[in-house]
Amino acid sequence: MEKYKKILIALELNTKTDHSVIKKALELHKACGGQLFLVHAIEYISGYGYGLPYSPVMTTEVEDMLYKHAQKEMEKIGAGLHINAEQQIVQFGSAKFVILDVAEKLKTDLIVLGSHGKHGVRMLLGSTANAVLHGAKCDVLAVRLAQ
Repeated sequence: MEKYKKILIALELNTKTDHSVIKKALELHKACGGQLFLVHAIEYISGYGYGLPYSPVMTTEVEDMLYKHAQKEMEKIGAGLHINAEQQIVQFGSAKFVILDVAEKLKTDLIVLGSHGKHGVRMLLGSTANAVLHGAKCDVLAVRLAQ
């Protein structure tokens, strides 16, 4: 088995789906050692087009709440896995771009993420998993998630 020195685990912060992804990543980590990193992406909220006069302010407040919630959830998961806060990344942006960017900056050897595989042409992989698989410069393990 290839030695993976840095494994990036992409999380949805959904206990139903993340459990399977974390389990697979831990199996590989046990076999290979190395470091584990966690990443979660928060999609930006667009306040435009809703006709609300204060939507940019409201959007900022909601995004701030989402970030704080994601950070708190990530800290819980990280603590349970004994992963340092420095190895827990929460960023705004499209999941596929955040995952690829973080993986490249960290020079990870493996990305582990879930795949829902529900959408049309992308029946085998979800759109995020598909984009990461085709854009990553390292190995990618897409864990099939129960429907």
